[in-house]
Amino acid sequence: MNYQGLITCTKYAFPPNSLGYCGPDAVNEIVSYMKQKKVDLGLKMMLEKFQTLYPYLKLIAFDNNISDPFNPLVVEAYWIGNSLLKNVSMKNFYNHLINVQNLKKKIKRKDLEYLVGKIPLGALPHHSFHVFNIFLRTGNFSTFHTLNTMDSCRIGWGKVVELKPLKVQVLTKPLVLIKGKLYLGNPVIKDILLEYKSNVISAYPKIESYISFHWNYYCDMLNVRQVENLEKYTKYSIYLANQTI
Repeated sequence: MNYQGLITCTKYAFPPNSLGYCGPDAVNEIVSYMKQKKVDLGLKMMLEKFQTLYPYLKLIAFDNNISDPFNPLVVEAYWIGNSLLKNVSMKNFYNHLINVQNLKKKIKRKDLEYLVGKIPLGALPHHSFHVFNIFLRTGNFSTFHTLNTMDSCRIGWGKVVELKPLKVQVLTKPLVLIKGKLYLGNPVIKDILLEYKSNVISAYPKIESYISFHWNYYCDMLNVRQVENLEKYTKYSIYLANQTI
């Protein structure tokens, strides 16, 4: 088992899981792993129960001839973005959306045609593509996305500008809707929580460091390359979402 890949994936998957939005009903168990920074077969099996996440990891790994879906590069490709995404074939991505994610039974035919029409345009299996281009949330609750839920569900990033008890303030670009099109807006100051409901407290980032966040909870520190990639793939997914098929 890959320690770094599993721990990193847990950091990104846990915030919505702690809110009950996706993944197994195993918050306390996952909290225990995070507190102890422990990795074993139990944690791996819990992550495999995330019905949206895990199939994406398997897809990226398979098309890059990587045996372990929790390889750190595979995990990074899905949540942050890297060159592995470009190696996923259109055919396999189509099959993933239609049959693996079973979207043919979850969304309307018109919405499905709209979605798969993005694949020939260069759609990539990045987390943000799923968020921006599938109108229905596909976790534990089948509800339609709003601007607010899309902004919260995507992986955000920002520069830390102030440290506060149990939270940090970051300078970040929010998702905005202008004349029916999605964009990243002007930078704003946003509070990002460091303490989950379950009292798992992440280490405090430093001022001017870059961090990622999910559902307004801190995920991880980002290096310059990761910031650039996350912005690049997020903007590309927004571009695809704005295309009329």
